[in-house]
Amino acid sequence: MQYLSEFIQNINTSKNVVIISHIGPDGDTLGSTLALCEALKTVKSIEKIDCIINGKLPDIYKFLPGIKNMKTPYDESLYGKYDLAISVDCAALDRMGDALPVFKKASKTINIDHHVTGQKFADVNIIDPDASSSGEVVFDLLKKFDFEITKDIALCLYTAILTDTGGFRFSNTTSKTFETAKYLVDKGISPSLVYKKCYESKPIAMFKLHNYALDNTVFEEGDKIAYTMISRSVLKKFGAEDDHIDGIVEALKQIDSVEIAMVLKETIKGETKISFRSKEINVAQVAQFFGGGGHDLAAGCTISKPLDEALNEILPIVKKQVRKHYGVHNSK
Repeated sequence: MQYLSEFIQNINTSKNVVIISHIGPDGDTLGSTLALCEALKTVKSIEKIDCIINGKLPDIYKFLPGIKNMKTPYDESLYGKYDLAISVDCAALDRMGDALPVFKKASKTINIDHHVTGQKFADVNIIDPDASSSGEVVFDLLKKFDFEITKDIALCLYTAILTDTGGFRFSNTTSKTFETAKYLVDKGISPSLVYKKCYESKPIAMFKLHNYALDNTVFEEGDKIAYTMISRSVLKKFGAEDDHIDGIVEALKQIDSVEIAMVLKETIKGETKISFRSKEINVAQVAQFFGGGGHDLAAGCTISKPLDEALNEILPIVKKQVRKHYGVHNSK
């Protein structure tokens, strides 16, 4: 495939490289970015390589090798203009946040992603919507071009895949995902240790926030829709961070009657970030309507309005999707 030859050609002809993760960093964007960074250090032509973290580092990922060396978009040591900029797990340009100018100034750009709604905004676009995660895409690239997958790289990639598949529970988990995970485990990493770091190392503030969110869940359309809203004042009340919201929308989806689950969070800028999860209905279509994206059953978007106003815009559309799915025209 042409994009593969262009990928390795750009890698082998670049001296200064920057790899950019997405805003609101999660396990996939961080693990994939760090794994790729570590692998590219072995390329002889590359003299300088930087990795950018977009936002506060979630505590649960502090164990990842190389994480302390990641830079913020405002780091003065960032190179003025890179030969090559690589975005990882960014479905759209705006997912790079304040690091976008760094990406745009680069002489050459590569986009590595796995989202169904992923946009082709780079010179070379490597988007595999069949992959469970960007971690799986990076793994395929490293294997294709015979990069050595060290134990540190394996740890980063395994974390990326584990977290983006919800511990291998989500529908994006395939037999290939398990084959990749086996390969990485065979490199000497401990699946139980990674699981404990990612899922059993959560602060009390996070549990208090989750309890609040679940206690204040609203059900609509015969309990087929469940949503909860989290304001900045609620986060402050429990001493919680933005990333402590992770897992709430999945918990709502676990309710037997719920088809679509939503979490609406007020951002620092006063906007509303919405996370969707679904069992069968395509929520990526809803997210795309508001400029977001993702996967059919897991998507998100941001609406430039306060929580209540954003809810008034999004809820009628979600209700319409549910009614269409169940073949009804009026709410019960």
